[in-house]
Amino acid sequence: MLSQRAHQGILAMAHVAQTPSHRSVTVASIAQFLELSVSYTESLVKVLKQNDLLQASRGPGGGYQLKKDLQDLTAWDVVRCFEIDDQAQHETRPSSETVAVDLLYEEYARIEKNFLQSYSLSALVSVAPASSQVQKVNNLPFNFKPLPKGLMPVAPNSVFDLSKFMQLTHA
Repeated sequence: MLSQRAHQGILAMAHVAQTPSHRSVTVASIAQFLELSVSYTESLVKVLKQNDLLQASRGPGGGYQLKKDLQDLTAWDVVRCFEIDDQAQHETRPSSETVAVDLLYEEYARIEKNFLQSYSLSALVSVAPASSQVQKVNNLPFNFKPLPKGLMPVAPNSVFDLSKFMQLTHA
């Protein structure tokens, strides 16, 4: 199964790949596209940059671009950046059930890797909607719902208006 970070990394790469090659994509733009915080998105982009999938440019108009050609990239190239080697530490004498589960997991990991290596990122980008076509459901920050229109209270403004207010309510 793909981890959440690997899934978001693939989406981030697709967003960067959809922009024209002469333009850079900012972390804020990627974060808005993924609907994630900028700091979390920076951690995703940092991993992709360390694995030579993205390159950074500084200054005005700076941001991130693909370091390799889109046709040369596969989904596995992104997923392997976020893979965690969780070598389970077993007892000194593993049981037959443990060995069977390990063999099953290794077979699953091999099938997943083969599938992801055969899936090109260019195929993903061609099927994904363009970033500009993604519609926001709610434009308010933090996805707050709009408050109902407030009602004006029917009450005096000050203690001095209290007598007038009382006369109006009795009339």
